[in-house]
Amino acid sequence: MAKILLSIIIPTYNVENYIVECVDSLLKQKGASSEIIIVNDGSTDGTLALVEQHYGHLPQVKIITTRNGGAGKARDIGLDAALGEFVFFCDPDDIVADGFLAELQQVYQAHPEIDLFCFSSQMFEDGHRERIRPKVRHEVFGLQPPQKVLSSLLRNGSYTSAAWNYALKKSVATQYDLRFVDRVHEDHKYTLSAFVRARHAWVSKHVYYYQRVRNGSLTNSRKSEEYFLQRYNAFMHAFSTLKHALDTSPASKALEKDYLMHSFRLMIYLSLYNGTPVPEYVINAIRFMGGQHEPANIKEWLLINRPQIFIMLQNLKVTKELKRAA
Repeated sequence: MAKILLSIIIPTYNVENYIVECVDSLLKQKGASSEIIIVNDGSTDGTLALVEQHYGHLPQVKIITTRNGGAGKARDIGLDAALGEFVFFCDPDDIVADGFLAELQQVYQAHPEIDLFCFSSQMFEDGHRERIRPKVRHEVFGLQPPQKVLSSLLRNGSYTSAAWNYALKKSVATQYDLRFVDRVHEDHKYTLSAFVRARHAWVSKHVYYYQRVRNGSLTNSRKSEEYFLQRYNAFMHAFSTLKHALDTSPASKALEKDYLMHSFRLMIYLSLYNGTPVPEYVINAIRFMGGQHEPANIKEWLLINRPQIFIMLQNLKVTKELKRAA
């Protein structure tokens, strides 16, 4: 039996309209041996029937059914079952472009030391594949220190904690016991750990991942107060992971600041686009945690020292954008 290079894990819940397109895009990949692990997270629609009908006979596809426990738990189940050198988490309504597996194979043969494979991504509107816009935008390429890759994404504002952002060598996940936690924001700590625990990364110049934006999905619906509190708690847990993994070098301190600035801005924008006030605990964190770092420009100075003014200015920008989109 050929050694499996990549295990593709798909947490799946009530996506009968999308799962076939997703899995078909993965089956078209050419290159090394791979396996697709579909974890049916207690779907109540026709998802499981479709998966079994289309893929139940394929030896490279594993179908696991479990009681509904959320995407994080489903990913952990898939991770435990994975036999590949690398693991890659794909959302069930998204699409992976041709060439992904072939480049991973080529790069790993030339650089067996890599344990993180990164690539850019785009978003597209459900039902309109032609309407795309950038998501993850890499600016450094080839063989890179993972923390440099992370810092670059944080600084250009395109970092995402989404688990489909990379393929990670499974031995890294095993060595550091990387798991997904909670039903909401479950990937923040896992993804940050992947970047700070990996030793060597390869960054592709290609866009390989296409994220579908659809009405009614968790990422595209109105958020509750509980959502924002869970998001803040996920940030705090992830930041604690970052602090424990880094040393006291200037580069590490710069990465710590990059993560804080990115996270503060993101939590502010989440509230503004939701039409709700920025929570006071976020503003307090900005003052206390941000105040321990030297601002690099006037925007950072405003964010850290006058967060209410920064929020007011950003709200004007968001209001204009929402009016144009209406």
